[in-house]
Amino acid sequence: MNRFFIDANFIVAIFRQIEENHELAVKTCQTLLEKHECYISNAIVTEVVTIIMMRTKNIDLTRKAYYFMIDNFTVINEYEIDKYNDKVFNIFEKYNDKTFKLGFVDCSIVVISQIYDIDYVVSFDKNFKLFNQIKLYKL
Repeated sequence: MNRFFIDANFIVAIFRQIEENHELAVKTCQTLLEKHECYISNAIVTEVVTIIMMRTKNIDLTRKAYYFMIDNFTVINEYEIDKYNDKVFNIFEKYNDKTFKLGFVDCSIVVISQIYDIDYVVSFDKNFKLFNQIKLYKL
């Protein structure tokens, strides 16, 4: 059984039918949840809740997404990681040296993946290909 870290944009695509990757996200998520261990972090919960509410203005859909995450994924408390923000900022600096490419939460996924022995990251974000420290799940 592999360990997967699920990025916010993947979860948003599950709940917003107008998202380009909606059907792929729904189908892939079912398979992952049936066969693998799936993880998110508190930052992913925050991002998903914020993005869905901002884009839809629908508290019922936002609530549905929130409880879906809480009920189906193991939520990693990233703040239990020693010097967490410093470790993430080191990654952030490395990949954003000349220009902005990757957000702080995206960089946090690298740190979390290394510490929690995550096998794959699931994301539709093409910039994740820049990270050499993680393996992206091919969607």
